[in-house]
Amino acid sequence: MPELETKAPEKKKEVRRRPVKRRKKMSPMESFLSGILPWRGDSRGEIVRKLVLIISTVILIVAGIIMLNFYVFRDNANTEDAQHWADLKQQNASDDVITIIMDDDEGGSSESGSGEEVEVLEEYYGYYEQNNDFVGWISLFPYIQYPVVQYTDNEYYLKHNFSGGYNENGTIFADYQGKITKDSMPGNTLLYGHNLITNNFFQPLSNYRKKGIEFLKENYTLQFDTLYKRNYYHIFSVFLTNTKTEHGEVFEYWKKVNFSSKTEFDDYVAEVLDRSYFYTGIDLQYGDEILTLSTCDFSMFSDMRLVVMARKVRDDESLTLDTSKFIDNSGFDEEGKVQRKMFDAYYETYGREWAGRKWDPSYIKDYKNY
Repeated sequence: MPELETKAPEKKKEVRRRPVKRRKKMSPMESFLSGILPWRGDSRGEIVRKLVLIISTVILIVAGIIMLNFYVFRDNANTEDAQHWADLKQQNASDDVITIIMDDDEGGSSESGSGEEVEVLEEYYGYYEQNNDFVGWISLFPYIQYPVVQYTDNEYYLKHNFSGGYNENGTIFADYQGKITKDSMPGNTLLYGHNLITNNFFQPLSNYRKKGIEFLKENYTLQFDTLYKRNYYHIFSVFLTNTKTEHGEVFEYWKKVNFSSKTEFDDYVAEVLDRSYFYTGIDLQYGDEILTLSTCDFSMFSDMRLVVMARKVRDDESLTLDTSKFIDNSGFDEEGKVQRKMFDAYYETYGREWAGRKWDPSYIKDYKNY
């Protein structure tokens, strides 16, 4: 038999293994921090993710601080509170009329004594002395109680308080185009006020939209006293409107402070009634004085306006209205169409269209274009 060749067994290659390094057990705090901060042993992608999270968190915190400073921890916060002003008004309450010498050129009291003698309501004279831009006082008790100023533009008091100090929240002011004087009022007095999260200034006007007709029935009379005279107004319209052309037609209600003709007045008021959440049965006629309160609203789309409009109570009228005759126009008709006029973005978003003009023509005396 031939001899069998035997092969020596092959030697196995030795594989050297690196010792596994075990991470030191982390404390609860280290475990928490390693989850949000770049940590030794993290991959490049993990480090990037954590850095993005940190930067986003810092931005959010800064934005929060800015919001708190704007709405809560702001300078002179008490001067924006309705109760603060209501208390001051109560302390100064008086039905007396006093005579002052007013310098028409400078808009203030004349120290030289060369100005015109003017009768003013005594309870408001102190505010006028403090700020000669003071023109009146708006009251929707107990929600809105504030002095009103009027300047040479509509920008200054957007970010200045009643005392003239810089403040992002501003104060309530009258449109400069409709001058309020001892002898006359504009056909449409427009008052502007911010809608603050602190419920100050014109924020309470949102209750007409949120709480509906029941709130209106309890709060349908406004009082706007000028420095010279007391005035009462009955609300005839509450509406929302857009301010951006990309959302559709813009109703520029703020551009009408005076009316040159009956047609101009009638057509303007008709547009207001078309958009109203409610009808209170108030009739309007050319020559009536209108009071308009305007504030921002973000309930549907960005930068909208919530507007409350009222007509001055005539000398022969009662301050009390029959609220059983109030009509809620905030809903939809039997075909699902929206009853108040809105704008393209609303119709497209909610799949609705306007039902058309349906208010009582007698709301506007001798209206020809119904």
